[in-house]
Amino acid sequence: MKFSIITVCKDSEKTLENTIISVINQTYKNFEYIVIDGLSTDDSLNIVEKYRDKISQVVSEPDDGLYDAMNKGINLATGDYLFFLNSDDQFLHNDVLKLVAGCHCDATSRNNSNIDAELLYGDIAVLNKKTGKLSIQKHNKLNKIYLLKNTPCQPGTFYKKDAFNKYGCFDTNYKIVSDHEWFLRVFLKHNIRAKYLGFPVNIFSIGGISTSKNREEKLITERNDMLDKYFTKFERVSYEFISKNCRSLTTMPVFSDFLNLIFKFKL
Repeated sequence: MKFSIITVCKDSEKTLENTIISVINQTYKNFEYIVIDGLSTDDSLNIVEKYRDKISQVVSEPDDGLYDAMNKGINLATGDYLFFLNSDDQFLHNDVLKLVAGCHCDATSRNNSNIDAELLYGDIAVLNKKTGKLSIQKHNKLNKIYLLKNTPCQPGTFYKKDAFNKYGCFDTNYKIVSDHEWFLRVFLKHNIRAKYLGFPVNIFSIGGISTSKNREEKLITERNDMLDKYFTKFERVSYEFISKNCRSLTTMPVFSDFLNLIFKFKL
């Protein structure tokens, strides 16, 4: 089983080296490492060059935003599963790829089938840069109510390469929510096969940069456009109500089945 680890970066000199080190120190060695740089003007490319013998491919050129750069990585990747490691994140420890490969092999053996999960998704350890606090964010209960506002965390997800061939890459018309749109597309339109890993995969950093008013407005616009593509008005209103007032009932077998008869939120 071969992994393709993809890091998209631009002017990431403060964090990029730790990201690279967390990749090359993995004990499981059947992986390629691809760095997609958006023409950095700081010391990022010098840092990449420092570890160039450990990096399979480096691309440094203009792009049309984050998801365009991620799509470039997808097109270059030759691994069985792809993983996007942000330039200010890092793997939680050196055995992450080993554990993921082991879970995949165990599941395939138990199923006695060549049909593998198209997504392997885990939890993430969230590091708040402002407070220094580290917390585990779990993503183990998927249904339409959850997907209305959340998805398996993109920085904690391993994508089978073939999934992008079958379902398409990230939609670059969305500059902020394209990863969310991709998950809605594959879960709600294509019933993708997914496996929950059950352990945290990486350290995901938040709180480093304040969000501008313009970005917040664009996020709202993109999100509403995206949700209108995949949910009816009735679904949006009803799922919002359930999420706010009785979400815990969706995890209880009897109540969950009753609610699902009316609102059909199960995948």
